[in-house]
Amino acid sequence: MKVVAVSDQHLGYTNSDKPAFNQFLDHLKEDREVTDLVLLGDVVDMWRRDSSGVFLENGDTIEKVMGLSQRRVNVHYVAGNHDFHVLKLQNFSYPFNFVENLMLRDGDYTYRFLHGYEFDPLQKKPLMEALCRVMSDQAGNFESGLWTELTRDWSNPRYVLFEIFLFWKKGNVRRTADRLQQRPEDRLKGFLDQINSRACANVKPREILIFGHTHSPFVNKSENVVNSGSWVKDATNYDTYVELTKGKPRLFVFGGHEITQRIEC
Repeated sequence: MKVVAVSDQHLGYTNSDKPAFNQFLDHLKEDREVTDLVLLGDVVDMWRRDSSGVFLENGDTIEKVMGLSQRRVNVHYVAGNHDFHVLKLQNFSYPFNFVENLMLRDGDYTYRFLHGYEFDPLQKKPLMEALCRVMSDQAGNFESGLWTELTRDWSNPRYVLFEIFLFWKKGNVRRTADRLQQRPEDRLKGFLDQINSRACANVKPREILIFGHTHSPFVNKSENVVNSGSWVKDATNYDTYVELTKGKPRLFVFGGHEITQRIEC
C-alpha cells in the first residue's frame, strides 16, 4: 500500500501553482505503486470564486484526478474550509466520495486524515459553508449576502447550537470573514505553534495523523504527525506532498528534494 496525500491547491486563486499540480498528477499516473490518493481539502477555492465556476474552470485538473481513479487508484476527497461545500455534492456520479475525515489501514498502522481546520479555533462549519456559497450570490453586498447565507441554515437543528453569541451582529460576521480570508501565512502568525500542538495532542497510539490547512509542511520527530503543506506560491515551501508506506511518512517538494528535518511537536 502506498498512499499519497496533498492539500491546499486553492485552484481558482491567483497564486495557485496549478501547472505544477497538473504535472504532479501526470507523474502519479506513471507511478504504478500508488494505491491511494488523498486530496486533503482546499483543492478548489470557493471563498474567492463561485463554487460551480471554479470546478468548470479547472476541468482539466479534475479530469486528471478522474484519470487516476480510472487507473484503479483509490481517490479520496476530504473537505477543507475553503471547499467545505463539496460535502453537499453527494449522490452524483463522481468517481470518488467527499468526506469530512478519512481513516485508512495499512497493516498494523492507521492513517487518519483531517484537513486541519479542526485545530483552528476561528473556523466554524456554518461560516465555512456560507463563505463557499456567498461568492455566487450576486444580490447585495458581501456582508448582506454572507449574512443571508449564514442565517438561512439556522433552521437546521445542527446549526442551532452554533456559537450565535459570536455572530449575532452582521458586523461581527464581516470582521470574522475578513480575518478568515487573509492568507494563512499572515492570519496564522502567532497561532501556528498552537495549531500544531493541538494536532500532536490529538494523535492516538499506532496512528499517523496527516493534515493540511496551515500551508506549513512538517513531519514531527515521532513521525506520527505530518502537515502536507500547500500548492500556493504565497508559502515559503510549496508544492509539497506526503507519501505513506508501512507506517513511514515521507515529505517531498515536487520536482525537488525530500524534507528530512523533523520538528518538536
